Amino acid sequence: MIKKVICVFLSLVFVLSLASCGEESEEISAVAVVNGEEITPEEFEYFRKKYKSEVLNDCLEKFGAEYTEGFWQTEFDGVTPEEILYERTLEECAKAKIQFLLMEEEGIYDDVTFAGLRAKAEAFNKENENKEGVVGIKSIQMSQFYSYYLQTGVMELQNIYAEGKLKPSEKEIQEKISEMRGTVDDFLEQDLESIAKSRLKTEKYEKYINELYEKAEIKEIEKYGKKN
Repeated sequence: MIKKVICVFLSLVFVLSLASCGEESEEISAVAVVNGEEITPEEFEYFRKKYKSEVLNDCLEKFGAEYTEGFWQTEFDGVTPEEILYERTLEECAKAKIQFLLMEEEGIYDDVTFAGLRAKAEAFNKENENKEGVVGIKSIQMSQFYSYYLQTGVMELQNIYAEGKLKPSEKEIQEKISEMRGTVDDFLEQDLESIAKSRLKTEKYEKYINELYEKAEIKEIEKYGKKN
């Protein structure tokens, strides 16, 4: 009798363990894959929250709509705000991933994963929490750490590329100066050249990233779905 009870108990444990494994296998580890690199749900939700208010306001203005309980699933001109937010979020995630990988290649960051950058921000804040007279920022807001490292890294990447693969030619500089003349007042010729180079640095970089994005292989994980 005791052996029978033990056998039943072990059988139940085995069944429950299988069910548990099945549940774990249903967890989503990635929302999409960009050139073989995963976009995690954490990354996706970070950008989704960042752009939710912007997409909301844009839709209210563009479609002349009012915010209601079912607003995000309401179709306007064949598309719902939920779908617009999803596509915007996915695009921003993909572009961020592409740029972070470039930063890793150039040695700007050692670890460009979402978790790695969060740990970097936490370590920075802990290191500086009791310091006085810190030059520059003393802490990084954890709600914005991903954007902080993205923006900081982009500036470094632009400087590197402006002296390398995206260095403007003399012809491009002169064309930009000609384009600017008459629109920029009270600047000496050398100032115009400096401004022209600065604008070209940004323009050429943005064009390059957009080209990489257009060529990128982006595979969505269908099971993740679209969330408002």
